[in-house]
Amino acid sequence: MTGSVKTMWTASVAIVMMLQLHSVHVMTATVPACGLPGNVVLEAQNLLRDLGPLFPVRCLPYNGNATFPRRAFTNGTRCRQALRALHESLQGAEQVFEDYDVAFGEGALAWDRHMLDDFQNLQNRLLREGGCVPTTAASPDPGMSAYFGNVSALLQQQENATCGWSVLRRDMLWVLKTALHRHHSCFSW
Repeated sequence: MTGSVKTMWTASVAIVMMLQLHSVHVMTATVPACGLPGNVVLEAQNLLRDLGPLFPVRCLPYNGNATFPRRAFTNGTRCRQALRALHESLQGAEQVFEDYDVAFGEGALAWDRHMLDDFQNLQNRLLREGGCVPTTAASPDPGMSAYFGNVSALLQQQENATCGWSVLRRDMLWVLKTALHRHHSCFSW
């Protein structure tokens, strides 16, 4: 091999190796490590959306009492942070469902019980599969703790319980939609 051919060959090998390393870096940067199933998140979103009537107008005054901390899903959030915020939201909602009974029927929620059961089954599945979401990086968002505390306070007041459930549904629907829309690539499909 002549000197110029050897130099070109060495340069070509170096370029190919750099491209391969870059490809591996790009793949690891875009593929979520956790692999939460996007189709399950989408199905949970659809169930929650179709659960019953939209947010009751009579509950609008309670918007200020329970405001979901939306900064958890800003556009700059990375997959790990977005999945963690989704997981924390699902955990908080699960705790509320465990602590309070959902009242159905006249004067209460006009939600479809079967759809709510299906949503909660998907919620539990996402929580199980979300066990891979790293939680040691930082402590839970204090805004989320305050939010779920405020929802719980609404549910403790019998006359406001329907509004508390409506607030929780509205905000969990927002969480699921936002996670899917802004962080689509963070899920396994």
